[in-house]
Parts: sequence; C-alpha cells; structure tokens
Amino acid sequence: MSLRGVYFSLFFFAILIFCVSDGFAVRMIPLAAAQAPLPQEALADLVKPSIVRIGEHITGSAKIPKIKVDIRKHLVAVVPDVYTEVPVNEYIMGSGFIIHPNGYIATSAHVVSQETVKQTLASENALSALYENALFLSDAEMQDFIQSETDNSFSKQVIKYVIEHSIFSLESKVVVLRPNSEKRNAEDLLKEGFPAEIVSLNDAFLEDDKDFALLKIEETRLPALSLGDAEELAVGKKAYIFGFPATAELNKNSPSEATFTQGVISAIRQTANRDFKIFQTDAKVSAGSSGGPLFNESGDVTGIITFQTNELNRAQGDNFAFALPIALIKTAAQEADVPLVSGVFGQRFKQGFQNFTSGHCDKAVDDFRRAVRESNDVFVAENSLEVYLKKCDELQKRGTLDNFWNVWQNKTRDIGNSFFYLIGAGLILFGIFGGVLFWVLRLVRREEQEIETLEARLRMDEARIKRYDSMPRDTASPERKSGEKEKKII
Repeated sequence: MSLRGVYFSLFFFAILIFCVSDGFAVRMIPLAAAQAPLPQEALADLVKPSIVRIGEHITGSAKIPKIKVDIRKHLVAVVPDVYTEVPVNEYIMGSGFIIHPNGYIATSAHVVSQETVKQTLASENALSALYENALFLSDAEMQDFIQSETDNSFSKQVIKYVIEHSIFSLESKVVVLRPNSEKRNAEDLLKEGFPAEIVSLNDAFLEDDKDFALLKIEETRLPALSLGDAEELAVGKKAYIFGFPATAELNKNSPSEATFTQGVISAIRQTANRDFKIFQTDAKVSAGSSGGPLFNESGDVTGIITFQTNELNRAQGDNFAFALPIALIKTAAQEADVPLVSGVFGQRFKQGFQNFTSGHCDKAVDDFRRAVRESNDVFVAENSLEVYLKKCDELQKRGTLDNFWNVWQNKTRDIGNSFFYLIGAGLILFGIFGGVLFWVLRLVRREEQEIETLEARLRMDEARIKRYDSMPRDTASPERKSGEKEKKII
C-alpha cells in the first residue's frame, strides 16, 4: 500500500468515526431531552387539557328479590315471589383521558357500565340480609366474619346472586362533558356534552379486575396523551394523577375543573387471578377520580386509576388508590383497531418548553402558539399557555434570551452530564485513532526506508552493468592472437 493510499484510508476512517459519534450524539441528546422530567407546573399544563369528565345517565326500573342468608354456612336463597320494584334514575360521574386525537377516550368500566347501578341496587338488598342474619351471631362469630371479609368473599357471592335473580330494564346515555361548560347540575351538563359511543367495555370487571373501557366522541384534533409503559413503575417512584374527585367540589361553579395530585408507588400487587399487576399509590383520590390517568414525570400515561381502599379499611386508617397497567388499554385499543397516536398539543408543548428552557424564546412562542392553534379549541383554551407567552415576552424585552452567550449557557446546562460523557467518548476515540495513526505511520516509514535502500542498491547495480557494457571488446582474446603468430613463424 502506498503512503497516499494509507493517508486516504486513515482520512476516511476518521470521517467514519466522526459521523458515527456525531450521529450518536445527535440522536441521543434529543431523545434524552424528550424524556427529561418536567417541572410539576409544566407537567400539569401538559396533561390537564387531555383530562375529561364523563357522565352516565341510567334510567329504567329494577325488580330486586328478597333473600335470606346464613353467614355460618355461607348460604343464600331467594324468598319466592317476593320482589321490590325500584325506579332507576341515576347519574354516575367519573374521569377519563384522551388517547387518540380523533376522539378516543379511556376510562374505567364502572364509570360507563350498567353493572355499576346493578351492583348498587343489589348491594343494598344484600347488606340488609347480611345485617339481619348477623344479629343472630355471637361476638366471636361476628369477629370471624369481619376478618374473613377483608376480600369481600361471601358478600361478593351474595351480591352476585342477587344480580342474577333480579329483573332489570335499563337504558343508559354516556356523555363526555364540555371542558368549558358553565352549567351547574348534572342534567344540564349531560345535555350539552358530547355523546359518547362505547367502543370497548368489560362488564365482568367485578370478577376479573379488568376495570377499563374505551369511548369515542365525534371530535378531532384532541390533545391525546402519550401512552408509556407500566414496566417502568417501581416502589418509591413518583406518581401523578389527574381526575375529578367528588370531594374536591366546593361548589357547582367549576364542575369541569380537574384536580392534580401526586405521590409515590407504595406497593405493587397481583390480581386475584395473578394475570397482571395492580399499582398502589398514596396519591390522594376519591370517588370521581376513577378512569383518570396515572402518569410519570414526562407526561406519559403508565396506568389508569380504578378504585381506592374499601370503606372498611378506610375507616381503620390510610386510604390508597389503585391503578391498572396501561398495557390493558393498549391491548383494548389494538383489538378495536385504534392506533396509538399522541396529539399535536403534547408534541408542540414539549418542544416549546424545551426551547423555552434553552433560551430560544422566538421558537418557544411559535411552538406554544401552534400547540393551541392546531388543537381542538374546545379542549385547548386559547389562553391555556398564556403564562409562557408572557414570560417569553418579558424576557425578550429585557434582552436576556436569544443571545449567543445565554443560549450557550442554557444549552450546556440542559445537556448536563450527557455533554461530558460525549466529550469523554470523543477523547477516547481520538486517543485510539491517534495511537493507530502513529503505529501505521511508523510501519509505513519503515517500509519506505526499506524501499529506498532497495532502490539505491538497484541503482548501483544498474550503474555497474552500464559501465561493463560500455567497455571496448575484440573477437579474439590476446592469448589466442599471440598463439596464431607463433604458429606462422614456425
């Protein structure tokens, strides 16, 4: 190989290393920035427009049988031909979150299922029968029964039995409330809301714990959330929740104002069938929060809130919330041919906030305005990001942003440790490259010296040959010529 060829090879090798390392840096830095935790204020601003309040109005009638139970023997039976007819006019309120810009919403099954009303009606009858029979128990038997009911085993059997032997004639209407509604009572809120179609519903949620449902409203450009992975959840990890807890309603003036709470994952439990995990959190929730999202510091949904500590355990002390893994929603969406697509609002907001914290206020303002402009104006209010626009305007007036020095400082701070890791990796690659280059150059120089020595010897040999060839020559040797003369004399 010639020296020029070696140089070209080393040059292309250096270009390759630079491209690979530079490409690695270019790919890694935006990924790290996209997944970086957001401050809580920004996190709330990102997620809040995607949280919806869901209402179900159930009307009709129910005929509930009278029952007798035997707690000692765990037996239940219907009293023949004795029914209580109950008119049904119930409003159920819960939470949900948008998972696709074209109107797809995830929530808890018990928020939109008729089984919830059936459960309520049957529970009253079942508890009445249990209480009537419990009067005949001794104190010890009563304590044993209470301790055995931590999982509501016999109570569940009684309630299920009552539902199976009841006669229901029910109609239901599911509505997603308008976020900007000024109505105050449930009837008016549902009248002006968005009628929702039930896309997927598991009515067996009381038995298999798969308490989730998918809805669809006829709206587009909705601020859909990004769905993450529950596998990242671990005990002690931060958890955030958005919902509409009934206990947070001080008055009827803001029925669509969502509540933001936070806590940690306090335990990870298995379902009764041990087919998936349930995540326990100490973040505050109450009735009405069901169906709301459990999400991480990047705004990615990792679970769906479904229930809280039962009344018996709440009376004894702590109250916890429980969330199902988001994988259940993903599976239901796939089965319903619903693609998992995050909304433009979240994408624009994250990019705008990154530019804002990096000192690029011109780009940030453009991103924030596009986030609002390209989203559904009912769910994303025009002034929803006004606080960031005002901050950018103030900073630009002071001239503290969008200048070279400030941008460089912010960029260095945002990159953080990754920047130094990349510098270290570059120095290591440069050291390896320099060592290889030094070794190759020594090898090439040694080969050049050997070639020069060989060329010098060849030139010397060629010179000798030329001198030899240039000497005068005769056809006969001197000895032969003297011999011929001697012969002639004789």
